[in-house]
Amino acid sequence: MDFQKDEGIFRKYKHIFNTYEDFFNRDNYPKFSAKSYLPIDEEVCVCLMGKQYKDCCKTKHKEAIKFRKENPGVIEEELDQFYLQKDSKLISSKVEKASVNKKNIAYCSAHEVFGDCDHGNHMRHSHTLTENNVLRNLSFGDKVIGFNDHKVPNEDALNKDISMFYSEIPIENASVTVSFCKKHDEELFADIEKDGNTDYSGTSIQNIEYSLKAITFDIYYKIMNIFYMAELIRNNKYAICSPDGSQSEYFRNYHHSVETLFRLYPLMLKMLNELKRLKTQEAESKLETIIFELPIERINLSLSEVIEYEDILCFVNVINSKKPYIIVSYYKESKRIISIDKLKKMYDSCENEKLQLWYLWNFIKELLINSINIYFNKTAFYDLSDEAKVYLYIVHREGIADIPPEWQNFHDIELMRFLYGCNIML
Repeated sequence: MDFQKDEGIFRKYKHIFNTYEDFFNRDNYPKFSAKSYLPIDEEVCVCLMGKQYKDCCKTKHKEAIKFRKENPGVIEEELDQFYLQKDSKLISSKVEKASVNKKNIAYCSAHEVFGDCDHGNHMRHSHTLTENNVLRNLSFGDKVIGFNDHKVPNEDALNKDISMFYSEIPIENASVTVSFCKKHDEELFADIEKDGNTDYSGTSIQNIEYSLKAITFDIYYKIMNIFYMAELIRNNKYAICSPDGSQSEYFRNYHHSVETLFRLYPLMLKMLNELKRLKTQEAESKLETIIFELPIERINLSLSEVIEYEDILCFVNVINSKKPYIIVSYYKESKRIISIDKLKKMYDSCENEKLQLWYLWNFIKELLINSINIYFNKTAFYDLSDEAKVYLYIVHREGIADIPPEWQNFHDIELMRFLYGCNIML
């Protein structure tokens, strides 16, 4: 895929996406048919150039479908490299660099609720895992290990050189977005970021701040994902087609990314409003938080992520602060998350610490599968066998549905030892 130079990728969008209001204006994004997931003719085109779909890319998409019906299988290898994987974990590295390094996606998430943003030259790289607290405690001041989701895996590549699928990342570059101005990045996260406030004590403000970290990362990533799909369709019209000319998952995934963005956005505003009340007056938080204090000295991963359980969006953080915790928060509205309540009850009633860690394992595997904003301790990671590293990457990238149970059981033991820092064989 021949993307333009990093600094030029977003230049053509600047007349549409320039301010906070632009990024969070639903009318700036395409809409799709609820049944077919085809773009609606009179709405913004999927290339995000601002024209209506019927007057922009629709004709070339019809041509692409016709070509693939008449030439099945042609160009399949090219498409395999760029889209036929989980789109939520595949964004062009050039899109990400242009978004973060060049600050071409830049806004302050607190703008609508708090106002008085420190704009100008002060849009900063914001850590969605706290640098002073979480990342330094994970890394002991060294680099951390992250998944390299820009590499599309195949069996030969995984077995030949597993190191291609992981990256060493300096903590100042890990978990970075450009989603807060300097003023609000410092003010809003004081209870979990500033020196002297690094111990986690489960206060309402801390829980909202950690949840806000998770949701602002996910929103930023969704916007990057949407721009990636816009770039993809501009560069390869065949992304919309399966080999036989039928519709691929492209439009469905595009629709899902846009809808999720605007499902997350009001929750972010709700968090910010609640945080504002808590910081300025006595108030009660409506955020439900379940805390798992782990019976070990540390856990060798950290993450901050939005994950859906029972149709409810949860804000999950795994931290060492200074003890290891898994923090799960959500707005329960009319119902609780039964599976998490059951896990918490079983966990708290168990007096065997090794058994407690066993109980958590399936939950942690779900985090490994669904998390993008996730990092590992470098020293512990390099103690893993190459086979376990391959397994970890496949679990993260593709899930466990196609992994034989005996292979899972064998490697889960090594992964538990790696993440928990101890042998928990019962």
